[in-house]
Amino acid sequence: MSVPGLDALLSDEGWPYASTQPVEPGDPGRFHALFGRDSLITSLQVLPARPEVAGATLRALAALQGAREDPATGEEPGKIGHEFRARPPEPFVRAGWPEAGGFRYYGTADATSWFLVVLAATGDAALACELDAAWRGAGDWLARALDSGEGLVRHEPGTLPGGLTQQGWRDAIDPAARSTEAGGFLRPDGAVPGHPLADVDSQAAAHAALLALAALSGEGDWRRRAAALRERLGALGPDAVAVEAGDEPVPGAGSQLGWLLWAGALEGEAREAAAERLCASDVLTDYGLRTLSSESPVFHPHAYHRGSILAVRLLARLGRAARGRPRGGGRARARRRAGGARPARPAARALRGHRGRGA
Repeated sequence: MSVPGLDALLSDEGWPYASTQPVEPGDPGRFHALFGRDSLITSLQVLPARPEVAGATLRALAALQGAREDPATGEEPGKIGHEFRARPPEPFVRAGWPEAGGFRYYGTADATSWFLVVLAATGDAALACELDAAWRGAGDWLARALDSGEGLVRHEPGTLPGGLTQQGWRDAIDPAARSTEAGGFLRPDGAVPGHPLADVDSQAAAHAALLALAALSGEGDWRRRAAALRERLGALGPDAVAVEAGDEPVPGAGSQLGWLLWAGALEGEAREAAAERLCASDVLTDYGLRTLSSESPVFHPHAYHRGSILAVRLLARLGRAARGRPRGGGRARARRRAGGARPARPAARALRGHRGRGA
């Protein structure tokens, strides 16, 4: 099956760059590199048509998986990295990053979870066997992160300057930068939330990863951990975009609600409340889901993570419902679909032959 434009994005090894090479004068092609999150989500999106892309991406990231503790780069044993280049990007060098050597940066709260999700989604038992050490190491990292984060995956910036201070999908070096393209998330008063941070997007990915680990390993502890995370996320309510230092929620309804529903990370009344909030007109538009509610004091329609509408946020059934309304009863249909959304389950049957320890 063909995916138009995909081949131009692929490396010689078959994994997708986060952006193509520059296509016109002045285009920096700034994301023409192997990115953990971006390459993995792209692989998941094209999996039905081009399953070999997922295999290439998983192998590339497993080869660069964290092996030691390095507070400068964020490397940790088992952790999947954020970005890899032959040399550091110029903004990092200007900020004080060492110019010599390659660029291996692990400042990401969710790439390890996406690695596990994609591997399980392939349903490829042979690939799971090949990457046995990698996915078990990734699972160990996720378990440590949840334990040290008291039930949530939390993150802090590394010690080298120029790195990301917010490290989930809404990543940012300086979330308070005065630019309509600024990323990250803020408190309603415009202040930067305090570390450690647990962004909701990353918790949704972690829940999906725990279910993936249950399928890969056959071990019941992963499902118990998933249940504990569902309980914690349900207690947050539908208007939290993150949890900051002191376990204080950071308000900001938005597209993270779609990730929570997709990942099956909410149950019962919490799931219904999230579906209701997601389908409100300040989040669900005729064109898709806003990354942040238009009623938020820090909303801007062109801000990368604080109001823009990105096609990738049209998640599964939610996206089909949103495109199909646009008014009246269509919104009620979207709400019903959101409330009944289920995650894409890992292909457990294909993996039964590879459960190894704990089977």
